[in-house]
Amino acid sequence: MPDPKQLKVGDRVRFVSLPEEWNQVGFCLHGVSLAFMKRMIQRRFPSRVVEIDEMGYPWIRAQIVVRGKTHYHKWLIMEATGWRQVQSKPSE
Repeated sequence: MPDPKQLKVGDRVRFVSLPEEWNQVGFCLHGVSLAFMKRMIQRRFPSRVVEIDEMGYPWIRAQIVVRGKTHYHKWLIMEATGWRQVQSKPSE
């Protein structure tokens, strides 16, 4: 499993499934977070790491359009599952 703390600013990640950690007994998940992650999984393009916090965890920013209105989100990647790093395409 990938370690989110190994990501650096500028790295690209794609969300591919709901994190397995979310299925642990006692894990509390807000409905808005679940809806956001489902939307991120549906996207056909990766997100870029824009910040590393003081604990070493990466953050992404995302714009999602819902009913014609753009919503801006910032998301902390703490889970080791549900995402994968995407390599940049070589320039021709």
